[in-house]
Amino acid sequence: MTTARRTILATLLLTGAGLSGQVHAHGESIRGGGAGSINTMGAAILEDKAFGFRWDQRNYTTFTDQEMVDFRAQGEDVHMHSKEDAFFFSFGFPVNEDLDINLLFQYNIFYGFKDNGDDFATKCFDPDGDGTPENLDTACISSTKRSPGFGDLLVTGRYRFYNDGDHQIASVFGVLLPTGNIRNRTDNGEILGTHNQPGGGGTAYQMGFAYTGHLSEKIAMDADIIWRFYEQGAKQFRPGNSYQVDVAMSYGHHGKFTPTLELNGIFADQDIENDEIKKNSGGDTVYLSPGVTYHINKNQSVYANFWKPVYQKLGGISNDESWRFSIGWGYGFGESH
Repeated sequence: MTTARRTILATLLLTGAGLSGQVHAHGESIRGGGAGSINTMGAAILEDKAFGFRWDQRNYTTFTDQEMVDFRAQGEDVHMHSKEDAFFFSFGFPVNEDLDINLLFQYNIFYGFKDNGDDFATKCFDPDGDGTPENLDTACISSTKRSPGFGDLLVTGRYRFYNDGDHQIASVFGVLLPTGNIRNRTDNGEILGTHNQPGGGGTAYQMGFAYTGHLSEKIAMDADIIWRFYEQGAKQFRPGNSYQVDVAMSYGHHGKFTPTLELNGIFADQDIENDEIKKNSGGDTVYLSPGVTYHINKNQSVYANFWKPVYQKLGGISNDESWRFSIGWGYGFGESH
């Protein structure tokens, strides 16, 4: 296999959807990087510089306006959005044969945001401010059509400490830097909650382990486990700490087409805002994610995959994710030899 092909397989963009529990585009770990997987990181280190683009879209079930009003009548502060797009550009490079670094830049758009507990909604539901909603009108729901902007910068490194040719293991480390937009406003002019800002306003750290191996000449396996820890961000909001587990199988990674099948699990604690736990947040989701990569030539690949939740247990009142897809392109430098 050529150096460039191995570089592409080692990245499969190193591009990610974005972090887990709260705003997903804020920081699920950088994705890709195995010997053929699309979402699982893997331990195969870049052999040359590589860059790529990726588009992720997530779609959710939604509550009706009347359901949002009913939740408020029950004293429940609930927010939701219907869809989100995340566009990623990644640039990765090897430091030496066992260490690589990747920079992930992102642009996020959230659609159909509704909130029954921001300042606008609260003043409308409870005009006298006594804590009891008197005006149970759907017009009190605070809505926002779009929340677009640049997201936070994710820097990820991998150090491969074991490699016997058939099996590789690497440690994973990284930091999410608060470079994104946190100033978007609702359609009523109020600053959006941090959970629906393109950036998070705080720093996050990640650490973990990744594995790449070959079960046979044609079947490769990638796996990872990654923990993520957050500092407080904008508006005294801190996403719940989380971890993710990914396992991927790919077939025929030497050929033009590489089909993949993955299990991707994301497990998040509840968020904290103003030193109080947000009970309608956090939770666990496991996805079954089939996909395929097409190797255009020794330097370029394109890929697509579809994520379907097969298990969801979310915290409190939360709108479930229905499905998502990913489409990407990667380019690896290097010559054939």
